[in-house]
Amino acid sequence: MTMNAQQKKLLLIGSALLLLAAIKGGLVWWYLQHKNQPVLPQLLACNIGQGRCALPDGGSLYFVSTPENGKPFTLRLEGVQVEQPAVEFAMADMDMGFNRYRFVADGSNWQARITLPVCATGSRHWTATLHLGDKAYSLPFQTQ
Repeated sequence: MTMNAQQKKLLLIGSALLLLAAIKGGLVWWYLQHKNQPVLPQLLACNIGQGRCALPDGGSLYFVSTPENGKPFTLRLEGVQVEQPAVEFAMADMDMGFNRYRFVADGSNWQARITLPVCATGSRHWTATLHLGDKAYSLPFQTQ
């Protein structure tokens, strides 16, 4: 049985559509497998409570005012080129609720106004996780 030109054309188009569907299915599967993997933060070896903390790709992070539990303070981010930086705060082995803040553009730099909750145990040991695009940095510090 021989195929005419029209049948060959339809077979070629059908094969191409099946190949594209297989590629798309593979890409969707890969995305679903990788989309919820958390970015592991890189621990920075600076003490943000004692001044500016230099970031590996340039820029710096520092407290404008002294951080205190239950009172607002300002965190400033300078010299980074990222669309929407954010910072979240947590205590080790203690659920302190959702404490994520987005930085607001301040000229060519960024700042965030933060209020951390008071811990019932009296602990003042926090970890700030700075999110800059697809990178994350972990910074332990203490409040006053």
